[in-house]
Amino acid sequence: MRRSALLFYLLLSPTSMVSTSWAQEPAPVTAAPAAAPATPTPTPAAAPIAAPPSGDGTAAAAAPIDAPPPSGDGTAAAGAAPEPFPSTPGAPQGSVLPYTGAPLRHVEDSSQGQFLSLELEDLLNVKVSSTGFFETESKTTTGQARIYDARLLKLYGVRSLDDLLQAHQPGVVIGEHDRTSRLIGVRGVLIDNNAKTLVLHDGVTTNMRAHFGAIGSTLAVPLTGDVEKVEVILGPGAIVHGSGAISGFVNVLRPTGITRPGLWGKVSYASGDTRTLEASYGGLLSEKHNADYFLYFGYADNEGEEPPAPRTNTGDIYGPGFAGVTTSPFLHHTRVNALGEPVYKGFGRFRYGSERSLVNIDLRLDYAQTSMMGNAPNRKTTLDEAKGQWADSNNGHVRTRSAAVTPEIHVRLSEAHKIELTPTLSAFETTLVPADWLVREVERQPGAVADEGSISTAGLGEEHRDLKVVYKTTALPHSQLALGASASHKRFDGHRSRWGRLHGIAFESPERFSWTELAVFGENTVTFRDLTLSAGLRFDHTSFGELRLRSNNEDLSREIEPVSSPSYRVAAAYAISDTQNVKLSYQTGFRFPDAAYFNWLEQYNAAFEDEPIAPLPSLRPESSRLAEIDYFMGLFDRRLALDVSAFYARYEDTLGWVSWSDVRPDDYEDHVAGNPRHPSSGDWWGSFTNSTTDVNAVGGEIGVLGDLGGGFAGDVWYNVTKPFGAEGLINLLTSWDAETWANYPIHLVKGHLSYTALRFTAGVAATFRTGMDSHGTREAPALADDSEDLSPRDRLYARSAFNLDASVSFSPLEHVWVSVFGKNLTFNKVPPPSYASHRLILTTGRPYVGASAEVAY
Repeated sequence: MRRSALLFYLLLSPTSMVSTSWAQEPAPVTAAPAAAPATPTPTPAAAPIAAPPSGDGTAAAAAPIDAPPPSGDGTAAAGAAPEPFPSTPGAPQGSVLPYTGAPLRHVEDSSQGQFLSLELEDLLNVKVSSTGFFETESKTTTGQARIYDARLLKLYGVRSLDDLLQAHQPGVVIGEHDRTSRLIGVRGVLIDNNAKTLVLHDGVTTNMRAHFGAIGSTLAVPLTGDVEKVEVILGPGAIVHGSGAISGFVNVLRPTGITRPGLWGKVSYASGDTRTLEASYGGLLSEKHNADYFLYFGYADNEGEEPPAPRTNTGDIYGPGFAGVTTSPFLHHTRVNALGEPVYKGFGRFRYGSERSLVNIDLRLDYAQTSMMGNAPNRKTTLDEAKGQWADSNNGHVRTRSAAVTPEIHVRLSEAHKIELTPTLSAFETTLVPADWLVREVERQPGAVADEGSISTAGLGEEHRDLKVVYKTTALPHSQLALGASASHKRFDGHRSRWGRLHGIAFESPERFSWTELAVFGENTVTFRDLTLSAGLRFDHTSFGELRLRSNNEDLSREIEPVSSPSYRVAAAYAISDTQNVKLSYQTGFRFPDAAYFNWLEQYNAAFEDEPIAPLPSLRPESSRLAEIDYFMGLFDRRLALDVSAFYARYEDTLGWVSWSDVRPDDYEDHVAGNPRHPSSGDWWGSFTNSTTDVNAVGGEIGVLGDLGGGFAGDVWYNVTKPFGAEGLINLLTSWDAETWANYPIHLVKGHLSYTALRFTAGVAATFRTGMDSHGTREAPALADDSEDLSPRDRLYARSAFNLDASVSFSPLEHVWVSVFGKNLTFNKVPPPSYASHRLILTTGRPYVGASAEVAY
């Protein structure tokens, strides 16, 4: 098969990532990797750093922990000049390709990079850094692992992380919440926050633990200039990453001064008056000391887009507050996907030493300020214009600030032993920022809070202090062993953050709270020629500090019992041939309750403890179990590839929101409704709790990928996931019949087609999903668009949805690339999966179009 065809297959598939052996790479910065041999011999299936068998078939001596991978002929690469940073901590491994977004073919313009052609079997050997404690070849990773690089984002006009997951990742659906913004749904599981999916930066989690999990507004920000690669893993990741990876995790790998040297910049303009500006600069500080640096800054702002004009049944669709509105004046002041204020994002990196050094350091500094108004009136809305509307976001927007310092340190003890230390200090601030009209109105009131010009609002400060220590050894024959421990202290304060005092009440959090997490873990991977076996264990324990609440103007203190959770996984991978591979795995995941969950639960228990009703149940860790088989093979003389996965999942003690007024109506009517000790201004009675019913699910993904000839390449994926046996009193994942998911489609199809020429690329991404049947009742199931028993709101949800995105890029000048892109070119009006209880998340139904220009020098 022609190398160019295989290159398309590699880069345009959802497992796209270029990876090369570091022992074969030339010096960084000044040259791109050399091309692969014309007819390479298949690489052995040994684990990346395990010693290959010796010539007489006996076991070879233990390999150094940073030993070069085998060369193309199956022997260790001899005499190859090592790359200065063969495995620097936190950095994407195996590739020093410049970041330029150049055409995927070899081009003469060296400033755009020269890309390595890989054979089909090399797809099985691409490196994944986040599924285990060692960097792992894709053929031996646990479960589904797909890798996307910056060139794929460029090819398809991917604007944000949620855009990538929605349009390209099989088995994933992106939902929406009017306060928490984007929601990640994985294989049927989608709730009202992102607490069941971890988002990591260079292997370090960025999830908040107050309530929201992965910050939804950060996922939606159209800034991807600090992305080098994205690893997406479906399934639990507890052995390595601990609490939170119930459904899967996303690891964003950022550039270094070696992988992206020099100056890079990008500007774009798109629908909704969206403006972005990004710039980076990196380079080598000292070749002698193996030191490099990388700096990045991004800015984005917009005004959002107007939603469609309402109809006579607006009140039925959007909520009672809109009843009787038959024209569009009030919607003129509402914007879809608007940012509440400009977004800023910064990243700095300094690396010193290499894996051959006694000590090497990767210091990373992160800062981000994001916001999301959702479907809020724009910033100039007046009080009169806002009458008749109700939503948290209508009164302003949610601003989130985050900062992190991570000095990752690797200590080389010997050729086969090393220790990795990863201390991290993270700080978060979440603030409700009032809209301009609300500020003006409150300032006119005699009771306004006059403190440096601020008005009473709500906020939350959160801090994480984490330390992870891992000992790694390859001293045992054919083995990779990792043993480690971690400690983390998390603190929450409703009135102060690292950025200063917070005004008003604590935002969906206790007044003050803290806890300490401790964990021990270990995993061993053993390779016997074409068979790789691994087993891992982990134990986590959390001790809670004093929980301080404020209810009915009373200060309350509650004691929370400690919780623990064991985790384990076993996996096997077998290389049938150089183009066929099969993997089996069984693993568990867990998540401890977040701070906000205790807030609501204990406030109600404290308020009604003198009433003759049972207290709300204590919170337990939720868990998941996943058994999966994955198969990969080449077809039709290696022009196509087949990728198949099948899984069985079980979700236990699922955490989510429950309206106790519906579950316990008698207690609500007799003792809660109208009770003067009720902790909120309304009579609603709800909290987070554990499901009383376990949910089982079966499903899988099947994909076909390959080169179509003539510069065309593409792939298509089909995903199905279906729950069963889950009907019960409190079930937070499925609908009433336990046969359909709550806010998740049963069937999902994603396809991609690209064309590549010398200085021109084009990509099309299509997504189709079936309707969601979760909003019906036992008396009126939501099974048909034209059902007379369904409200207009539920009819919209029951419709299937088809989206088409496209992007075209060309290079008019050396070092310069121009792109034109469009989203939702099919004018889809079906809303995304939503957990907004009072109204639908609005969608414009119009295309989102824009253009960008970037330069690399």
